[in-house]
Amino acid sequence: MQPVIIIVVCVAVAAFGAIVIARRKSQRRADEESAYNQGLNAMISGDRDAAIMHLKAAVRENPRNLDAYIKLGNLLRERGQTKQAIQVHRELLVKRRLPEAVRSSIIKCLALDLAEAERWAEVIESISSLPRGERIDPRMTVLLRDAHEKTGQMDRAIQKHKDLLKNAGPDEQPSLAVYRAHVAAIVLAAGDTAKAKAGFLGALKDDSMQAALANLYLGDMAASEQDTERAIAYWTRLLADAPSRAHLAFERLEKAYFDIGDYGRMLRVYEDVLSRVPSNVPALCGLSRMHERKGDVDEAVRMAREATKHEGSTALGHRRLIQTLVTAGRIDEAAHIADEFLARTTDEATFDRCPHCGDALGPAGWRCPSCHKWTDVD
Repeated sequence: MQPVIIIVVCVAVAAFGAIVIARRKSQRRADEESAYNQGLNAMISGDRDAAIMHLKAAVRENPRNLDAYIKLGNLLRERGQTKQAIQVHRELLVKRRLPEAVRSSIIKCLALDLAEAERWAEVIESISSLPRGERIDPRMTVLLRDAHEKTGQMDRAIQKHKDLLKNAGPDEQPSLAVYRAHVAAIVLAAGDTAKAKAGFLGALKDDSMQAALANLYLGDMAASEQDTERAIAYWTRLLADAPSRAHLAFERLEKAYFDIGDYGRMLRVYEDVLSRVPSNVPALCGLSRMHERKGDVDEAVRMAREATKHEGSTALGHRRLIQTLVTAGRIDEAAHIADEFLARTTDEATFDRCPHCGDALGPAGWRCPSCHKWTDVD
């Protein structure tokens, strides 16, 4: 009986040990799944800090949880920790033998990390390593276009924009004409006037209405070449094709007409703009300025008052009105209007603001320098 008892005891101990081990494994799996699920729930609720904490716990418990790693890297990028995001996604690619679809997904995440870090040459390298079918993903095409643009490869950037429009449609992306003009402005800023001029003219040939702002740049280039009449022609075309951007040309036209000794024509320009858009604040202010220079203070004040009715948050009308009154010696009236206006105004305003983020657009262009969204996309 003694051997039998020993065998029974051994079997019982072994069974108990197996149960303990199984329970521990089950508990570890539960902890891991709990951390992963908590991370997902935190992502859904928008709590990025909690999501990162739980996903870090999940990958510590199970380094083979690829989805937890990928999501962790993406969250780090969204929180501005691009260096850590790049490290997480690169380690996944280096250390593991991955299914092709998973590898492609990680490479796309890495490309987004690198773009956020503005490491554009590496963006190109990463996307180029994707299978051909994955490279036509619109997100990757946008990144590749922007990367070529940032590295000065403008012809390739334009080709990628064509690919984007062909494969993804125009949603949230500018027309080819607008993108050509955008690239031409970058080229001009880099000092290549000949290529920039060709780009602007090409944009206007593609679509003179959508790329109408190109006329502003072409006018500036003509003015720099002392060709005032041609500059006036381009700026006047801007007034007709893009009334919302007309204010950009007003001061240029005033100077040009003054230079050729025909300043009175500017009065007719403002009157023509206002006949089409009576609420155009810059035109009203310009017309007020013209009447003031002619000595007609009452008409200058009337135009400035009209501008204040439509100025929104720009303060252009009030500034013109106050300047006119001060110049006319009506100081008390100017001070009263200034006090009333300041009592209603709490922040600085700019005429040109991004319709997406609200930041000032700065130099005339087609893409917001802050949020990088396109301002001329319907």
